[in-house]
Amino acid sequence: MAHSGAGGMIAGPGSKENAGSAHCSAHGLLAYGAGSSIVVVDVRSMQLVVVLPMPSARSSPMLPAPYVTALQWIPECMSRDLTQEVSTSHLRLAVGDRQGRVAIWDTAAKDIVVWLNLETDRGRLGIQDVCWVYGQPWLLAVIHGPSLLVIWDPYQANPIWKYDAGAEYFACIRCDPFDARQVCAVGLRGLLLSLMVNGTSENDVASKHYNVVVSEERNSGNLGMPSGKEVPPSSGSTSAGAPALAAFPGATAKAMFSPRTRSLIYLAYSREIVVFDLNFGMTLGTTPMPRGVGKLQDVLAIADHEILYCAHQDGKLSAWVKKEGRQLFSLSFTETLIPLMGTPVPAPTVLAVIHCPLQVQVHKSESGKEGAASLHLDSIPLPGSSPLPTGLIENTENDEYSPQLSLLEGNLLEATFVSITDDGKLWQWAVGSKVKLGPEIAKDSLRDPDFKIELTMQLQLLPSAITTLAVPVPSQLAITTGGSNAGAVAVPMVALATQGGTLELVDASANAVTSSFAIHNSSVVRGVRWLGNSRLVSFSYTEVKGKGGGYINRLVVTCVRSGQSKQFRELQKPERSPMRALRTSPSGRYLIIMFRDAPAEVWAMTKVPQMLRSLALPFMVVEWALPPAPRPAASPRSSVSARKATGSFSTPPTIASMAASATASALPPKPPDQDSVQKPQGSEPEPGESFAFALVNGSLGVFELLGKRVRDFRPKWPTTSFVSSDVLFTAMAYRMPHVVMGDRMGNIRWWDVSSGHSSLFNTHRGGVRRIKFAPVTLGDPSRGRIAVLFSDHTFAVYELDTQDPVANALVHPQLGGIYVLELDWFPLRADKNEPLLLCIAGADGSFRLLEISSTAKPSQGEIGRQSLWQRCRPMPLCSPALLPPVHAMALRMLLQLGVKSSWFYVSPSTGAEILLGTRGGDLRHFLLDSPLPEIGEKVAAEVFLKSLETYRRAGRLLDRERVTAYEAIASQGVAARAAFTAAHFGEYAEAVFWLQLPQALASLSVGSAGPNAFWNSTDASPVKRQVQITPRQEEKELSPTAILSKPDKSRNTASSEQTQLARESSPSTINLPFRSMDAIPCEQVAVITAAKERITWHEKLTGTMATQKRVHEYVSVGDFESAVTLLLSTPPGDENFYLDALRAVSLATAVSPALHELAVKVVAANMVGRDDSLAGTHLLCAVGRYQEACSQLQDSGRWIDASTLAAAHLRGTDLARVLERWAEHVLGNERNLWRAMILFVAAGALSEALAALRNAQLPDSSALFLLACHEAKQQAILDLMSKEEQDVSREKVEIAGLDLPGDLSKHADGVVAVCEYFGQYQRMLAHTVTTVSPVID
Repeated sequence: MAHSGAGGMIAGPGSKENAGSAHCSAHGLLAYGAGSSIVVVDVRSMQLVVVLPMPSARSSPMLPAPYVTALQWIPECMSRDLTQEVSTSHLRLAVGDRQGRVAIWDTAAKDIVVWLNLETDRGRLGIQDVCWVYGQPWLLAVIHGPSLLVIWDPYQANPIWKYDAGAEYFACIRCDPFDARQVCAVGLRGLLLSLMVNGTSENDVASKHYNVVVSEERNSGNLGMPSGKEVPPSSGSTSAGAPALAAFPGATAKAMFSPRTRSLIYLAYSREIVVFDLNFGMTLGTTPMPRGVGKLQDVLAIADHEILYCAHQDGKLSAWVKKEGRQLFSLSFTETLIPLMGTPVPAPTVLAVIHCPLQVQVHKSESGKEGAASLHLDSIPLPGSSPLPTGLIENTENDEYSPQLSLLEGNLLEATFVSITDDGKLWQWAVGSKVKLGPEIAKDSLRDPDFKIELTMQLQLLPSAITTLAVPVPSQLAITTGGSNAGAVAVPMVALATQGGTLELVDASANAVTSSFAIHNSSVVRGVRWLGNSRLVSFSYTEVKGKGGGYINRLVVTCVRSGQSKQFRELQKPERSPMRALRTSPSGRYLIIMFRDAPAEVWAMTKVPQMLRSLALPFMVVEWALPPAPRPAASPRSSVSARKATGSFSTPPTIASMAASATASALPPKPPDQDSVQKPQGSEPEPGESFAFALVNGSLGVFELLGKRVRDFRPKWPTTSFVSSDVLFTAMAYRMPHVVMGDRMGNIRWWDVSSGHSSLFNTHRGGVRRIKFAPVTLGDPSRGRIAVLFSDHTFAVYELDTQDPVANALVHPQLGGIYVLELDWFPLRADKNEPLLLCIAGADGSFRLLEISSTAKPSQGEIGRQSLWQRCRPMPLCSPALLPPVHAMALRMLLQLGVKSSWFYVSPSTGAEILLGTRGGDLRHFLLDSPLPEIGEKVAAEVFLKSLETYRRAGRLLDRERVTAYEAIASQGVAARAAFTAAHFGEYAEAVFWLQLPQALASLSVGSAGPNAFWNSTDASPVKRQVQITPRQEEKELSPTAILSKPDKSRNTASSEQTQLARESSPSTINLPFRSMDAIPCEQVAVITAAKERITWHEKLTGTMATQKRVHEYVSVGDFESAVTLLLSTPPGDENFYLDALRAVSLATAVSPALHELAVKVVAANMVGRDDSLAGTHLLCAVGRYQEACSQLQDSGRWIDASTLAAAHLRGTDLARVLERWAEHVLGNERNLWRAMILFVAAGALSEALAALRNAQLPDSSALFLLACHEAKQQAILDLMSKEEQDVSREKVEIAGLDLPGDLSKHADGVVAVCEYFGQYQRMLAHTVTTVSPVID
C-alpha cells in the first residue's frame, strides 16, 4: 500500500483562479488554496505543516482536480471532555472548489470527513465562499454559484435552508463574532442579507434584507454596467451562472464585523468603504477611495475602533484612521507587501492578504516611573479614567487631564499580516501603530498615529510548476568536495526543475525548500541531474524564430553548497537540434548529453568540463549503471529460490534467484571498493563506469568508460527471442548486473548482463515512460522492486522477485488520482523495515513523497522503527493544536497552575539543563510557589511535567517569544495565567473573560453593585475606610453623565489609588486589540463613554424605528434634553406621536421649566397633523408665530387658509416662502403647470418658473418667458428715467442684449441652455416643414 508521508508534499504556487481563498485559525494555522490543493502553514514559525490535495471528481476520475476557491477553519475550541473519545474536530477545515463541491477535511487525519454536494445543476457551479455559523452544532453556510445561498448540516450532509438572490451576485459571507447565530451575505450590487439561525430546521432561519447604496460612478466598472440593470453572463471561458469570482474577477464586495461594537459591519467595495449598522438598518458613513489609491481587495482588521486595515488589488496595505465622532476614515498609511530588494521583473502578484492575530500580546513597561504599566484592555479604560480615542497612546510629558496615558507609555499596537504571492512565497509583516500626545496638542485633538512596518518572517515554496526532479545516488567512486578522499554519501535532498527557469532544492527530511537557483532566465528547465551529492547539472533551450531558426541550448553546472552556477558548452550560433535528456554517472564524473536527431556527447565533468567524444548512434534510451545492491543474507527462502534456479527454469526466473545461483566466474566485474579509491593516484588504473542503451531499431548494448576511453562492455546476451526487431524500448533501468527495460506496448523485460538470463511480463497499462530501481539495504529480501511510470502519467510498483509481478504490484496506477510527470526513489533507507519513499513530480505542479510499504508482513516480534530523518525540522512546531489532545490538555493545566520558565528552556550544548527534566528526577521544583491553597491532587502537576518531557526536549511546547511573555505574567495571579493560556490555545472569548475579571471584581469591591455585594456587613466599613473612597453629597445628586463630565479631585485621587494598586500587581500589559470585546458592565464611565460614542454615529439617521432607538440611547445615558428634542421631532402622522409627546413633556419637566414650556408649545403645534390643526394654529397665532402657523396649515393640506393668513399678516420674504411652497405643491402634486407658474412669479421665483417650463419641454414658451421678463425690466427702467436718458438707454439695450430681472440674472447657464434648446427646436421645426424626415446626428 502507499500513502503520503508525514507532510510529504509541497504544493505549487497559488493563482488568481484560487480567488484569494485563505484563512487563519485561532490556533495560528494558516490555510490557503494553491491550485487544487490546500496548504497549511504554522504562522508562528512560518513552516509548512501539511498539504491536502483535493481528489478528482467521481464523474471524471481521470481528470485533474478542480481549483480550490473558498475555505475556512471551524471556529471550535479544543475539546476537554475526557468522558468521550478524544476528538480533533477543532482542526476541521471546510473547502469549496470550482466544481461546486464542498469537502470537510480533518487536518489531523489528513482525510475528508464528509462531502456536501447539491444534486441539482446549481450544485455543479463554483463555490464563492463558505462560513461556519450557529455554533451548537456548527452549520456551514455556502454560496453556490452566483446567487444561491445554502445552509448545510455537515453532520447529516443535508441542506436545511436555501435562498436565491436572483440577479444579484453574492460575493462573501461572514459570521458575527459576538453572536455565531448571525451571518451576513454581501452582494456586488449592494444587497446585504442578514440571517439569524436559531436551529437546524428551515423554520429556524430568519432573514432581513438591506440595500446598501453603492456609488455607481465608483463601482459600476467592476460589474460591466451600472447597478440595477441585468448582469449579462460573462464571455470567454466563464459559463453563464458562474460565481462572482469568475464572472467579475476585478469586483470586490467584502465584509467584516466589528470586533468591538455589536451589529456594526464594515463593507469594502472596489472604490469605497461603507460602515453599516444592522441594528438601525442604515449606513453610518461612506469613505471613497482617494485619487491614486488602488481598488480594494479586502477589509482585514480594525484595531480599537480607530485604525482600519485594508488590502488592495495592487498588492498594497493601507491603514485608515477614523474621524472623531463619525464613521468616516482618512487614509494614513500605505505600503507594498512585497520587498523592494531582490524582486524580479515583472514583480509577482499578491494573491491574498490575511490578518493573523498571534494570540495575546504582552508588553513590558520600559518607563522609568514606578508602576508605569498595568493589566488593561485596549479601548476599555481603568476605573476612573476616560477612554482613549486610539489604540495605544504614548504620553511624551506629564499631562494632568489624562492621568491614564502614562499607563500605556512605550507600548506599540502591532498587527501581523501574511501576504501570499503567485511565486510561491509567503511574507509575514508586523505593522506597528503609536499615537503620541504632547503638550502642544489639544486634549480632544490627537494627530494621526505613526506607522512602522517590518518584514519578520518568510516562507518559500515552489515558485512554479515542476517539470522534472532528480535525487542523488552517489557511488563509492564519487568523492566529496574539499580535498577529502572519502566516498560521497547520499543526502536527503531532491532537486526540482520548474517551468519558471529555477532549480529548487528540497530538504525531504524537513519538507521544505532550502535553496532556489534562478539560472535559466525564466525558460522552462527541461532536465536536471546530480553530479555526486554537491553539484547539479541542468539544461534548457529556446527556439530561435526567423531566418535560419535553430535552438539555443543552455547547460549549467550549479554547486548547491556555494550557490555558484557556471554555464559550459556555450556556442556562438544556434544548433539544429535541442537537447533531449541528461544522464550522469553515479560518481558524477561523466555526463551524457542526448539530442533530438543528433549525435550524443560524452563529457568529463572535471573542474573545467571537457567533451570526451561524440556517439553517433540512434539512442532511444540510455541509463548509467547504479551501484550493485548488497547481497541478500542466506535464508531458507533464498535457498528455495536457488534450488529452483539451478533447474531448467520451469517458471520464469527472478532477480533474487539469479543472484543466488550465479557463480563467481559469472559475476560482473567487482566494483571498486573504498580501499581502491583511497590509494594514491597512478598506482592502479582508475575504475570505469558502464551504461546500458537501446537503439531505435531495438538493439541493446552496454558501454564502459575508462578514463577518456569508451569500450564495449561485452555482456552475455540473452536468447534471440528476448527482443524482436519491431520492439521500441522507451525506458530502462540498470543496476549491476541487471537491466530492466520497458517498451511502448507495456512489456517489462529484465536481463542479467553477467549470465544472460532474462524474463518478461506485460503490465497491460500501455507504454512505459520511466523505470527506477528501488534502493536495497543490507538484509533486504527483495532486490528487484521497481517503480514504473506509464505514458498516461500513472505509475505502479512491481516486485520482480515474485513469479507474477502484476498480481503482486504494491501500488496501483489510480492511487488517489495522482498524475505523475516524473518519479524516482528516495535514496536514504537505513533499515530494511523502513518503508520505501517515492519522490513524485505531480501534473498539478506539486512535489510529493509517498511511503511505499511492502505487502509482506514483518516477522513475529519485529518492531518497525521510524527513520530519523522524518523527525527533522529547522524549528519545532509549537502550536498546541498540533499536539495530541490529551497532551495539549496537560500543557494547558500546567500553564494555568504556573510553571517556571526554566522548564521550557532546552540547550543541547549544556547537559545540565537537559538533565533537569529527566523522568527519574523530582520535577516539582519547576512549579511556581503559590500562596494559594492547594486544590486537587498534589502529584498531578508532576505527572503532567513527566508526560510532556518529550515535547519539552523537542521544544514543541512554547517558543522563546511566548516563554518570555509567560514569564512576564506568570506571577501576576491566576487570572493572568488563565488569560494567557486561553489565548495561546486560541480561545479568545475565555481570554477576554479572564482579562476583565480583575477589573470587574475591583469595581465590585468599591460598591458598584451595592455595599453588600462584595463585602460582608462586618468587614465592609473597615475596607471602605482603608480604600478611602467616600463620594461627596453633591455627587449623589448628579447623573452618571454629569459625574463623567465634571472634574473632581477626590475622584481622580481614588482613581489614581486604584490605578496604583493595579500597577503594583500588574507589571506587564496584556492586549487583545483585534478580538471581540465589550466594555465591562460595572465600569460606568466606560459604558457611558462607549454609548455616547455610538450616539454620535447615529445622529444623521432618520426614520421611525431609528428615532425610537436613538431616544432610547439618549435616555440610557441620562441625556434627557437631547431625548426631548428628538421626541419633539416625531412627525404628527406617526403612530407614536401621542406617546412621544407624552414622553417629551414628562422628560422636559425633569429638566427645566423653560424646556417644559417649549415642549408644550411644540406638542400643540404638532396637533395640526392629528386633525387638531385649528387648535394648534390658534396657539401659534396667540404667540405671534404666523410663519409657523402657515407652515402647519400647509402641512395639514389647508393651502387656501394658509394663503389667506399669509396675505393678512405676512409681508416680503415671509409671504414669498408661503407662495413658493404652494407653487411647488401645485406643480408636483396637482400637476397644474400654469397655476404653479403664476405662483412662482408671485413669489419671485423666476428661475423656478423657467425651469418648470423647460422640464415640461416647452422651448417656445421658455423663450417667450425670457423675453417677457426682459421687456418688463426695460419698461420698469424707462419709467424711472427722463426722455433723453430713455433714448440713450434704448441704444445700450440693443447692444447689451437680454437684461433679465430677479434671479434669472444669476442663472446664466440655465438661460443659455434655454436659448440653445429653443434654437434646436427652431431648426427642427424648419426641417420638418421643408423635408419629410430631418437628419439629426
